[in-house]
Amino acid sequence: MSNLFPRLPATSWPESAMIAPKNQQKSVTEVRILEAAVQLFARQGFSGTSTREIAQLAGVNETTLFRYYGTKKELFWAALEARLSRIKLSRELQSALGGEDDPAEVLPRVFQFVVDLIWEQPELMRVLYVSALELPRSDEIYRKHLGAIFDSISAYLTRCARRGAICGVDPHMGTLAFLGTVVFHSSLYQLFVGRELPFASASEASSTYSGFWLNLLRGALEPPSLVGNPGSLVGH
Repeated sequence: MSNLFPRLPATSWPESAMIAPKNQQKSVTEVRILEAAVQLFARQGFSGTSTREIAQLAGVNETTLFRYYGTKKELFWAALEARLSRIKLSRELQSALGGEDDPAEVLPRVFQFVVDLIWEQPELMRVLYVSALELPRSDEIYRKHLGAIFDSISAYLTRCARRGAICGVDPHMGTLAFLGTVVFHSSLYQLFVGRELPFASASEASSTYSGFWLNLLRGALEPPSLVGNPGSLVGH
């Protein structure tokens, strides 16, 4: 078992992982425990991960781990919250969503935000799946950290629909559809098309997604991104 989870030096953790809110500054040891927990919960699920494995990956003993977190479930929620608390809209995107800018200007920024989040933190998405499948009542933590973002996008879609910038759409369904497009497109594309996504970069992906949805929301009968070109959502 020791070969599976070698001790990682402090310099192995990404710099962003060492940052915590000023009013909740964590020790380096605690951050290492949380990061090890995220990696293992994402890889093995909640039930399949032991606190001994987490402690070993973090380079501490279980006694130290339990000084910070009394139970495995408490550690899981703390690890998930540590990641979710980093998700923030930029000031520019917040301003755009709060204003009346054209969807052609705003939606590409929204999709860039979602694509960057999911592509740069795949382990976060897996831990979210784990929480939904193995631990009930996870909706409260989602709302706490992601609710404001969800509400901002929904409110923007509502205003756009009211002034005729897009077709009438349920704003909550639209916001969830944006997220679902990015989250599930990759796995479904591989399943049904049989190869990885054709996007060369996150920018290309966000541009394709936003173009697809702009055409739909503006009532286009045949969105060009559905045609089997290299950057399409469906492929050949």
